[in-house]
Amino acid sequence: KYRSLTESEIKALIVDDKWLATINEAIQSEVDRLSQTITGRIRQLAERYATPLPKQLDDLTAAEQKVNAHLKQMGFIWN
Repeated sequence: KYRSLTESEIKALIVDDKWLATINEAIQSEVDRLSQTITGRIRQLAERYATPLPKQLDDLTAAEQKVNAHLKQMGFIWN
């Protein structure tokens, strides 16, 4: 049957049906991978910056006060 095909039919079979489909699938896979990577990075950044700086500073001050109180109870003296 291949011998009965014209040159344009052969090109259509090989290029359009085989190569372009493979290239299209590879491109779509890469786009999907990149989309997932970007989505993951955005989630990571959203989690990192979810707590505003003033809240973090308040938490830090409270933790610092607790540590200083514990050190003072243990007899540690500093200037």
